[in-house]
Amino acid sequence: MEKKSSILGGAILLTATNLFLRLISILFNVFLSDQIGASGLGLLQLISTVGLFSMLVGTSGVRVSAMYLSAEEFGHRRLGGVRLAMNACIRYGLLISSIVGIVQFFLADYLANAWLGDGRAALSLRAMAILLPFSCLCGIMTGYFTACSRIRQLVVIEIGERLVCLAITAILLMTWAKGDLEKSCCAITLGSSLGAVFDFVFLYAVYRRDMRHVVLQGEQRSMRQRLLRLCIPLALNDYLRSGLNTVEQLLIPYGLARYGGSSEQAMANYGTIHAMVFPILMFPAAVLYSVSDLLVPELSRCRAMGRRLRIIDLTDKCLRLCVLFACAVAGFLFLTADPLGVMIYKSSDVGIYLKVFAPMILMLYLDAIVDGMLKGLAEQISCVRYNTFTSVLDVVFLFVLLPRWGIGGYVFSFLITHAINLYLSLQRLLKVSEHKLRFFDLLHPIVCLFPSVVIASTFASDNIYLKGGFFLCILSALFVLTNAFREKDRTWLRDVFSSIDRNKKCG
Repeated sequence: MEKKSSILGGAILLTATNLFLRLISILFNVFLSDQIGASGLGLLQLISTVGLFSMLVGTSGVRVSAMYLSAEEFGHRRLGGVRLAMNACIRYGLLISSIVGIVQFFLADYLANAWLGDGRAALSLRAMAILLPFSCLCGIMTGYFTACSRIRQLVVIEIGERLVCLAITAILLMTWAKGDLEKSCCAITLGSSLGAVFDFVFLYAVYRRDMRHVVLQGEQRSMRQRLLRLCIPLALNDYLRSGLNTVEQLLIPYGLARYGGSSEQAMANYGTIHAMVFPILMFPAAVLYSVSDLLVPELSRCRAMGRRLRIIDLTDKCLRLCVLFACAVAGFLFLTADPLGVMIYKSSDVGIYLKVFAPMILMLYLDAIVDGMLKGLAEQISCVRYNTFTSVLDVVFLFVLLPRWGIGGYVFSFLITHAINLYLSLQRLLKVSEHKLRFFDLLHPIVCLFPSVVIASTFASDNIYLKGGFFLCILSALFVLTNAFREKDRTWLRDVFSSIDRNKKCG
């Protein structure tokens, strides 16, 4: 029997873990900024962009496919089918990621000099290439654990993996790199890759224990066909979007340098935005990414079982509550941007950029939850179309506007392309879920946001805690008084938390 708290209970656990890990990452970024500076963070960000592209090509959509196929087989109560699906996914992932790792290893010098414009990145790219298959296989195992609701085990292992990663990185930085930028970047990438090895070994050991008495069920050829039907559109999406995203990231420091200033300053501005501002901006989004990950298997199960009303109910709750949450975060970060930048990174530039990007949280957070629901409803091809179109548009904007407008061109491009992507994705979600969402349901919380920001900025002190707390109190009161946060939502949340509490006591 399905537990009422299955999604929210798992989301709470994943959220707490992700928030903890993101907080550690932000604190570690502060340590890294002291070690390698803003320009070093910019170079590291470019290395990570190439590494992410390689990882996405290496997985070729198999992580989401593993989650989707496992969830479908669980929905039909076929454990043998789950094992068959995972076997197909692991073989596929190992083959593709090994090929990609070999290619990256031998092209490291070319990529560093021709793409990144800095030969010091080659060592990091080689280290990343050697361990790339473990990172890709780790994603597959994460998809399995999410699909079968083994969230607690996943959380424990991921926390261990992050701590191991940070410990290895810190040791290498202080004993081997010793201030050398080339070695420092390699130490950071190597620490992350070795953490993935740790993660995969433990996840795979638990998986093998789960499946030791399970007999394969179904035809391998049929499962491979199902896998390819899912992987091909997902892989195309990953290739195109990640490839275009890589071009975007490379264009940013290049375009800023052409706008005016040295390459070193352009790299520093790039590092400030992507390595300092965005981690703060997306820190609270751990809540949404946790829910999004859990929505993929949940909606795929509902779709397989024909539970149309359940799909509509989930779509309605997730969209409305997501906007409430996004409004709270956007207003809080906008009001506290300057002191946050100084408090965390001792940089006024961070506060300036944070205030510029804070209003965009409304569409960024909503897009994250919409993307998860579309994948759960087998709308991968639609995601490919929308992501490809907006990524091409972004590349064009960056190429044309950055040399002319500088940071202003980047902000304009970011805003327009993400807004278009959200509009197209949301329209598709409402169509396939058959949910009749009123536009006012999304606009209502935003109407409450503006007076809350104005009142808090006018009457609250400059203290980050007082101003932020005062804003959240006003916004919460307006949500309740205007019925943006509905009585049925409060009742549902109370029931879920009560159910979670009873399950803990029974356990």
